[in-house]
Amino acid sequence: MLHVENHVMEKLSMNDSGTRVGGMIWAGYALLLLFSFSLYWSLLLWAGLAALALGYYQRRQARKCGMQAEYAHAQWQVNTVWLALLLAVVGLGGIVGVAGWMGNDPAVMARLDELSAGDQPPMEMLRQFWAIPGSKALVVLMCGSTLLYLVWTLKRTLQGLLSLRQCVTPASLGSVRWLALLLAVLLQVGIPLLLL
Repeated sequence: MLHVENHVMEKLSMNDSGTRVGGMIWAGYALLLLFSFSLYWSLLLWAGLAALALGYYQRRQARKCGMQAEYAHAQWQVNTVWLALLLAVVGLGGIVGVAGWMGNDPAVMARLDELSAGDQPPMEMLRQFWAIPGSKALVVLMCGSTLLYLVWTLKRTLQGLLSLRQCVTPASLGSVRWLALLLAVLLQVGIPLLLL
């Protein structure tokens, strides 16, 4: 009987140590949280680089010590930073591509010059800009890539924090990940409204 109790206690403590994480993982998520708002304050880009460096360090340490939960969280943090940078590069590439195509068309450039030199009311200027070929694609790319960068980075950060609270890995959070997405949208839409 005593032997069975000891065996059960060992299993429980093993499961507990497999889901607990150290303070460095929490620090990584704090840095990611700051990094999520880097489009508002460019200085916060450094928080992303710090989170990336810390994530690589934590991943290596967790691999050495066989800490699966810490490894999963560190990998999640590293992937979050790289995904944010990839989204930024793809978004900028698309914007530059469309803007370059618009700039190579003399008719479009003439209309843009006309628009910038004019003194029409703002709504009229917007209507004329919207009529220029390529302007819709440019605006959609700018808004879409910015929103995706802001929301997806914060969503992954919140998903990691919620998974810490539930003592699971971020990838296995389940339906709670939709709560992270909802919170990310509310925060990233709410902050610009407050700043305006």
